[in-house]
Amino acid sequence: MPKNILFITWDGPQTSYMEGLFMPIFKEIAKVNDVKFHVLQFTWADEKKINQTKNAAEKMGILYSALPIIRKPNVSLGSLMTVFSSSGKIKKYIRENNIDIIMPRSTFPAMMVNQIKNKKTTLIFDADGLPIEERVDFAGLKKDSFLYNFLKSAETKMLKNANAVITRSQKAIDVHISNIGEESRCKFSVVFNGRDKNLFKLNNDSKLKARKELGLENEFLFVYAGSLGPQYCLPEMLGIFKNNKTNHSKFLILTGNTEFAEQNIPKALRSNVILKSVKSDEVPFYLNAGDVAFALRKPSFSMQGVAPIKLGEYLLCGLPVIASKGIGDTDDILGHFEECYLFDHSFELGQQKTQINSFLEKVIFADNNMIAEKAKKYFSLEASAASYIKALDII
Repeated sequence: MPKNILFITWDGPQTSYMEGLFMPIFKEIAKVNDVKFHVLQFTWADEKKINQTKNAAEKMGILYSALPIIRKPNVSLGSLMTVFSSSGKIKKYIRENNIDIIMPRSTFPAMMVNQIKNKKTTLIFDADGLPIEERVDFAGLKKDSFLYNFLKSAETKMLKNANAVITRSQKAIDVHISNIGEESRCKFSVVFNGRDKNLFKLNNDSKLKARKELGLENEFLFVYAGSLGPQYCLPEMLGIFKNNKTNHSKFLILTGNTEFAEQNIPKALRSNVILKSVKSDEVPFYLNAGDVAFALRKPSFSMQGVAPIKLGEYLLCGLPVIASKGIGDTDDILGHFEECYLFDHSFELGQQKTQINSFLEKVIFADNNMIAEKAKKYFSLEASAASYIKALDII
C-alpha cells in the first residue's frame, strides 16, 4: 500500500504554483517512491480556476480538493476566521483518506495543523522561504507588532513539532536553527524547485521560429520572464540594457504585469523593448530566442530563503544569466556556471558597468548545451524529486 501524503497550501487565484511547480514534482516523486499525493488547497479562486487546477491534478494522478478562504468582513479577519475554523475539516480529511504524512506549506496551513490534537500522522513542514520576514521586508509588517509575534509563534511551534522540515535554501535553515536550536538541524533539508527538462530545454528550431515571430534578425536579445514590481529590479535591468555595448540589441519582457512595464519603461528605450504576456507553457519557446537572461531581485533578509524558479528555467534553456547576489543559495550554485554574472546590489550600476559589458561580450561564445546540461543537476524535476525523497527518508 502506498503512503498517503497530504499537502496543505494557501494560495491566491493569481498564482499557478500548484499546477506549475508542486504537482509536477509530486508526480515525479510518485514515479520512484510508493506514495500517493493529496492536495488540500485553501483559495479564493473562482470555480473556473479551481476546475483548471483539479483537471491538472487528475492528469498527474493527484487527488485535489479546494476549500474557500473567507474574505469578509475584510481580508485579515476573514483569513483568521478561515484558519481557526478549518482544523476540523483537515482532521476529517486525514481520517477519511488514511493520511500517513501531513505536509503543511508555510504559515497559515501550519497554524491550522497546529490546532489538531493527538496527531498520529507524521508531520513534514514545508517552511517554504522566510515568509514572515517577507511580510516585514515587502508588506509593512512591523517586527514589534502583535501580528508578527503571533505568526512567529505559530511558525516556531510547527518547526519544533515537525518530524522533518524542508526549506528552499541552506541560509533559511540557518535562520530557523538560530530560532529553535542547533539540536534540531538534523531534521532540516533543502529541496529544489524543479522544472520539466522536456519543456524548458535548448531548442534551435524554437530559437529560429521565435526570433522570426519577434521580427529579429541579428540583434542581441536580452530576456526577462516573470513578475514585475518594486522588488524585481526593472530599473537595473533597463540600465544594463541601455549601457551594453553590443550593436542592435533588443529586450524581450515576458510578464503578466504589462501595465507596470508600460509605466516604467522610458520613452527613449521603448522602441527597443518587446513587451509580451504569454501562457506559461509558451515561455520556453520565447526564452530560446534570447542571448542572455535577467534573474535580478532586490536582496533583503527574507530573500536568503528563496530559490528563484526563473533561474532554473533560463539555465535549462541554455541561457547565460545576470543574477542577483545574495538571493537564497544562488551564489553557491552559480559558482558552477562561469556563464553567469552575479550582480552586486551593494554597488551602483555604474561601478559594475565595465565588468558587465565584459561579461556580455563573452556571452556570444557561451556553450549553451553545456549550460543546459549542468542545469539539470540543480533545476530538473528529477533533481527536485530526489531532494524531496531525501527529506522523506529522514522520517
